[in-house]
Amino acid sequence: MFFGRKICFFLIFITLCAWGTAIAAPLRLHDENRVLSATQTRYLENLAKEVAQKAGFNLSVVLLEDSRNKRDFSPDSNEILLYTAFVQHLHHVQLGKNLESFLPKSTIEKLQQEFLFPEYKSARYDKGTLLLAYHLSKELAKAKGKTLSTEPPEFESAGSLNAAGWVFIAIIFSLVFYALYKRGRRTSAGSTSKRFHYGRFGWR
Repeated sequence: MFFGRKICFFLIFITLCAWGTAIAAPLRLHDENRVLSATQTRYLENLAKEVAQKAGFNLSVVLLEDSRNKRDFSPDSNEILLYTAFVQHLHHVQLGKNLESFLPKSTIEKLQQEFLFPEYKSARYDKGTLLLAYHLSKELAKAKGKTLSTEPPEFESAGSLNAAGWVFIAIIFSLVFYALYKRGRRTSAGSTSKRFHYGRFGWR
């Protein structure tokens, strides 16, 4: 009996913790194919926390491979939803009913044309998603008389290498240098041996 009560209290505690976490989480993210990295997800979480604290709205990002036979995603009254289905080439932004008057459709379309569609055409889905989420949040916060302190997301340029790339190049150069050095040593040793052979056992 006592054991059963402990289990009951434990389940209630877990439920309350999960419920509290769900309420406190300003970001609703459904990334089916893990388009966003862990770092990019943390960036979205920080952005969502700031807009929730300052401007009073939540951020929702849904990235689906195929929207067929998937549950319906719709924003809450104080939520902005970025929805993408890659197979259907579908992307739209939806505002909750309490936010519709703050951000006109013309502004949303302009931001999509400027920040999302060019990146999506080049298959840079993570970059397009984060840029649009940032600029939509910025515009919506501005319409509510708030200013965001979160900086725009940063991305490596197409021609640049990250730290791992430079380490790889350094290793390759080191191996090539070592191979040439060993070859030079063998060639030098062979020449010395040859001169020594003819000098001592040659035609003298």
